[in-house]
Amino acid sequence: RSAGIVGRLAAVAATLAIAAGAAWWTLRPVAAPVEESVAHATAVGEQRQVVLEDGTRMVLDTDSRVRVRFGVDARAVVVEQGRVQFEVGRDPARPFRVEVGAGVVRDIGTTFQVARRGDASQVALVDGVVVVSGTGRDSITLAPGQQVALSAEGRLGEVAAMDQASAVGWPKGELVFQQRPLSSLLEEMNRYSTTQVRLADPALGDIRVSGVFHMHDQAALVAALERGWSLRPRPARDGHIVLYPPAG
Repeated sequence: RSAGIVGRLAAVAATLAIAAGAAWWTLRPVAAPVEESVAHATAVGEQRQVVLEDGTRMVLDTDSRVRVRFGVDARAVVVEQGRVQFEVGRDPARPFRVEVGAGVVRDIGTTFQVARRGDASQVALVDGVVVVSGTGRDSITLAPGQQVALSAEGRLGEVAAMDQASAVGWPKGELVFQQRPLSSLLEEMNRYSTTQVRLADPALGDIRVSGVFHMHDQAALVAALERGWSLRPRPARDGHIVLYPPAG
């Protein structure tokens, strides 16, 4: 009889041990998945569209670089340089933010553009709503058609109207100019080519130019300036192109 009691006690002890083990596995903390970090970049003159796993579409402009970090409860993209358009996919469980310099853009399913050149940055909203935060507690909510600049220190500038035609044009490979200085046009076009177009006389940069220019076609730009503004192109020894004033 004592042997039977001992056997039953051993069985109970074994059952408790199994239950305790199961409870330990159930209560043991599960390590959070490591955020995925993926880099995307474009070369000079290249534009590329990238579709992320949440459906977000990014259009990377020339000479741009971003880093994507997606985790279980957040989505983040760091714009390291260049210009990017975001069409954000909906994912209520994971907020979407873009980090640019010392600033952060928080989005709720919308389309916006972020540019970073050197230490200065700019955010422009095409559609929807975004909140742009600088250092400290400063933040600005943008409406469609508005933009704001960010200093290297993360200070927010004044909200201004963005150039709608330009914002819509560049993701399609077009530079749209309305009565803007020639110097500004050449600065933009030169970002897309290793062949640079220069001015023989800096005063030519004040010429006002309007038109739609294909950003990957320097030859067409030079031909248009020669035809429409009588500027005279000449090849330089370094392979670039120099524009001279009209003859006479």
